[in-house]
Amino acid sequence: MSNKMKASILVIIAACILQATACTNGGKSDQEIEAQMTLDAIYAEGTAQAAIPVTGGNTLEDEALVEEKAIEILLYPGENLPETLRTLADSDSSLRASEKRVLSGDKFLDSLYERPFTAVDMIYQPDLDIYTVDFAVDEQFYYFTINLKGMNPDNWGLNGIYAIEIDTDLDGRGEVIIATEKTAQFWDIDSVRVLVDVNGDVGGPKPIIADAGFNGSGYDEIKQIAGNEVAFARIDPQSETSVQIAVSTMMLGDPAGFAWSAWADNGLRDFSMFDYNDTMGPSAAGSPFRDDPNYPIKGLFSVDNTCRLAYGDIGLESAIPGICIIGVPTVAPSDKCTWRCTDPRGKDPTSCARYQGQWVCR
Repeated sequence: MSNKMKASILVIIAACILQATACTNGGKSDQEIEAQMTLDAIYAEGTAQAAIPVTGGNTLEDEALVEEKAIEILLYPGENLPETLRTLADSDSSLRASEKRVLSGDKFLDSLYERPFTAVDMIYQPDLDIYTVDFAVDEQFYYFTINLKGMNPDNWGLNGIYAIEIDTDLDGRGEVIIATEKTAQFWDIDSVRVLVDVNGDVGGPKPIIADAGFNGSGYDEIKQIAGNEVAFARIDPQSETSVQIAVSTMMLGDPAGFAWSAWADNGLRDFSMFDYNDTMGPSAAGSPFRDDPNYPIKGLFSVDNTCRLAYGDIGLESAIPGICIIGVPTVAPSDKCTWRCTDPRGKDPTSCARYQGQWVCR
């Protein structure tokens, strides 16, 4: 029997005694005094119990909390990254930063941005200027190291959101983006968000290409990090201006191949607006080119991204929307594959395309 039920029975008995003695004795009998003391004791115990905070129970909230704490992380990235497989080189905005302009790298209509500057005033932000991204692979993880030009001088540190966007079906429309901000010095999941596009509207009707007036939901759902579907981030132990992201192959669905690009964003910071060039036109976005009539940067500011590189069984790389390297990628020994055409008559990417074959690594 529970303590609550016992107390209820005692209250009823005590009340009966009080009622029976109250009508037969003008003063309080020993029985009545004892009953009153019993009621007072029960009241005091109940008050003390009520003062104790509830820390357990079988409520749905408690069960959900236990379930959340029970989430297991089954995979962890290595401390030492594998050998770099490919390096993506991005435009360097620092070259003309003192002149409040860039030389190249910004193609607003093609969703390629070189804008590590504040709006209107064009103040350069080195912590948003990507200059290279290193890509490496092991059996369980893909590793991306986003190398930035420097720390933010006004608010010292890396103040942006740093992300890797993944296109798993090679149509130009991103399916997953792995983002980190306020990144720790060690491998950590708390600073990481993995977002997915549930309804497939990232990029609008024409992925990458500007679709004026399109209003979609972009990356609209956070994917849980758990089990062998995990993503981590840290500051590169060898460089305080480099952010490393490790994402498990299973988090991406273990695709045969994919294309990827990198982002540094401290402007709109809103992945539900992807692609950004669908939400505004060139005049509203502004331009980092001094000779452009839309200069200076306006609505699309403090952001830098890269073109895309591909990995795995991806067919003709040059046919992938947003790709930035055409031809045969440098193949490291860890690839364990040989580049060849699916049509034996094709000896290189150009002749392979002529015979309508696919240039694949197998």
